[in-house]
Amino acid sequence: MDKPAKKAIIIKVNGKEQPYTTAMSALPQWSSEQNEEQSEEQHDFIEWDKQYKTKRSPWRSFALAIALAIVLGTSFGLFVLTIIPTTESKPASTATLQQELSSAQMTEEVFVVQGGAFQDDEAASEYVQKIEAQHRPSVTIGKSPVYVFLGMALTKEEAKQMASLYEPLGIDTYVKPWNVSIDEKEKEAFFTIVSFISKLLAGQQLVNEQWKQLQSYSFHNEHMKKAYKALFTFRQSNDQKQLWKAQQHILHVLQ
Repeated sequence: MDKPAKKAIIIKVNGKEQPYTTAMSALPQWSSEQNEEQSEEQHDFIEWDKQYKTKRSPWRSFALAIALAIVLGTSFGLFVLTIIPTTESKPASTATLQQELSSAQMTEEVFVVQGGAFQDDEAASEYVQKIEAQHRPSVTIGKSPVYVFLGMALTKEEAKQMASLYEPLGIDTYVKPWNVSIDEKEKEAFFTIVSFISKLLAGQQLVNEQWKQLQSYSFHNEHMKKAYKALFTFRQSNDQKQLWKAQQHILHVLQ
């Protein structure tokens, strides 16, 4: 018996029916149109991927810039804190400076003979001219009010005794304490001159040891130097005007 004829296997390729043979590849063959479509799809995917990466790159750059700024800022801050001294050290240096100044200048209390207190320099100047006409010393201190001082002593009793010398001249006075800044190195010499002037104006005499004590000092303040010279001029001449002149020079230390 004849074998029945084998039916041909029909397959569709690209919408067309074609008989299947063993010569055909096991895998379907794509037409050029399908290859072009596949290439276009692949090209579209690549273009989309490029656009996606392009859109993401600015954000990545921005994030990297922020991270780099943080790292650099932290590093610079640590560097500055390392090489630059903190402000906590300033109070110590300020305190040291104040201590040095206080050791150079001492504030001491004396007693002054005040002639008057005025609201302005013009009124004070008129009063000073009145004092000068009586050949007596005076200095102006301050701005508002303006004080006019006529003498200075170490104690209140000595100042009152000095103030009594103005009564015969018709000049009213007032005794009060006053602070004076003086170099620590010249403090003892300053006190000695003020004390000796007060004693001499009160009519007391200085012994040789007291004059020698006065000569042992080295004066740097110009007003104290002039007061010292006036005192020794008085010792040689016994001229009372030299005592008032010495008082005038020592009063300038208050200014």
